[in-house]
Amino acid sequence: MFSLKIDVHVHTAYSDGRGTVREILKIAKFKGLDGLAITDHDCLKGYFKAKLYSSGLLVIPGYEVHTDAGHVLVLGLELLPSETRRIRYEELVEWVRCMGGLTVLAHPAAGRIKLNRWIRCKPDAVEILNALYPLHGYFVHRGLNVASKLGVPTVGGSDAHYPQNVGDAYTIVESDNPSLKDFMEYFRRGSVYFGGRLSPLSSRLKVGLGYIISMVGGYVEKIKTIRTNKKRRGL
Repeated sequence: MFSLKIDVHVHTAYSDGRGTVREILKIAKFKGLDGLAITDHDCLKGYFKAKLYSSGLLVIPGYEVHTDAGHVLVLGLELLPSETRRIRYEELVEWVRCMGGLTVLAHPAAGRIKLNRWIRCKPDAVEILNALYPLHGYFVHRGLNVASKLGVPTVGGSDAHYPQNVGDAYTIVESDNPSLKDFMEYFRRGSVYFGGRLSPLSSRLKVGLGYIISMVGGYVEKIKTIRTNKKRRGL
């Protein structure tokens, strides 16, 4: 039986990360990971790039999707839904299940908790330890409460946007073999648990500031669009 140390939540420069795939694989190896899931937003390019390298790591296909009930990590699939932009949570989970993949609620403790919807359509796991959480105890406790009510396994991920943070938080998978097939099988069985720590405060602040700037920019664009439409209508 192997205890695989896998970071299931990593971003590259193909979405909003700052590291190249080569840099990320190098850090993952240096930190003693057995594998990782590259989970760029609505994108598999980083995963396919990683497969070209002989890194000795188990590279798991994955991506992160922004649904109307929170962010969801999709693991184990080499294809995307036909539409990911603000997709309904239930639609995504059911599609992934039909395709044979896994779904993980990403950092649910950091946003609005949609417990009723998550209970009606359960994910395969909940990300309890996200290395970018501002506070450890509060958010981990909140996430554990969600996982307990859903009755699903708990995992961890770095949510790394900078190469040096890969592997700060991770998932341990008890598996017979270090293969994608066994990873998926034992994950479904619930033979997983989380480990690691928060990323350094400087990294958490940089990513958090980036989110804030992005949100403000989005609101500004919405206001501009509303004003433009009003002018066109002569209001």
